[in-house]
Order: sequence, then structure tokens, then C-alpha cells
Amino acid sequence: MRKVWFVVVAVVAACGRGLEPEPVCAPTLVGACGRLQFRGAVPDSTDNVFIAAYLTFPRTCTELIANRQPFIPSSVPYTVSATTYGVPLQPGAYQWLLAVWKKVGNLTLSNADTALLRVAGYYRNPADTTQPGVVTVPAGAFANNVDFVVDFDRLEPATDFVMCTAQ
Repeated sequence: MRKVWFVVVAVVAACGRGLEPEPVCAPTLVGACGRLQFRGAVPDSTDNVFIAAYLTFPRTCTELIANRQPFIPSSVPYTVSATTYGVPLQPGAYQWLLAVWKKVGNLTLSNADTALLRVAGYYRNPADTTQPGVVTVPAGAFANNVDFVVDFDRLEPATDFVMCTAQ
């Protein structure tokens, strides 16, 4: 019996934290992180999918382009059924955190970019899922479990969310 007890103690010690879930957020991340679930067929014209955040909800195309955080976003894998993401952000309360689908083509950092970009999904208010949810990034830390769905069958133009005028 003593040998069995020793083996059990050795196995538990070797496992460290046991069967805890693997962390989604990098411990050094200051920003937001979570899981993305993908639905629908990825369009043939897909160039990229990235995460963007806004401290205040954009009202115009100019604000949509100029106020995006991070300004140069990195892409997330989109050919899988689900993935994790982490996006570096300054501390603050972000009114809109979303996945942006980009069509093949060159961005110009102007209102014309809305022809290539679509809202593919966004973090929703848990109390009212018809509304965007606020994501608060604390100083020196991260907002965890900012999970949402990216639906390639429901790509929405930016003009469904903001007012755009011709330039």
C-alpha cells in the first residue's frame, strides 16, 4: 500500500496544476482576449480577419478608420471552427470590440476602405445580446473571456453601424 500511495503523490506532484484549463491570455498581455467561434462558409474573396476595438462607438467612417485600436491589427486564424485571440490595448473601457473581415484589395486608410471591410461579429452585452458589450481593460492586466461568434454568412457593411459620406 505504501508504494501505491507514493506513486499517487508522485503523479499528482508531476501534474502541477492538474487538469486546469489552459489559459487563453498570455500572462504579459495588457488588452483583451477570448475565444472566437466561426460559423458559415469563408468567402473565396477573404484576405484577412482581425480584431479591432474602439473606446467610443464610431459614428462616422472617418472615426471608424482613424480610431481603431490597435491601429495596425494582426490577423486571427479563420479557417478553423474556433480559435483564441489576444489583442493589445491600452487600459480603458472599450465600447466596441469586433472581428473585421477584409476582402482582397489594398487599404488606403480612407472612407473608401469600407468597400473592403465588413463586421463579421462583435462582443455582445451579456444582459442584452442585441447590443455591443463594453470591454474594460484594467491597468497592467487583461480583460479575459471576451468571447464571441464570427459569422461569415452574416458579414455586415460598416454603413449598417456608422454614417459614411462620399469623399
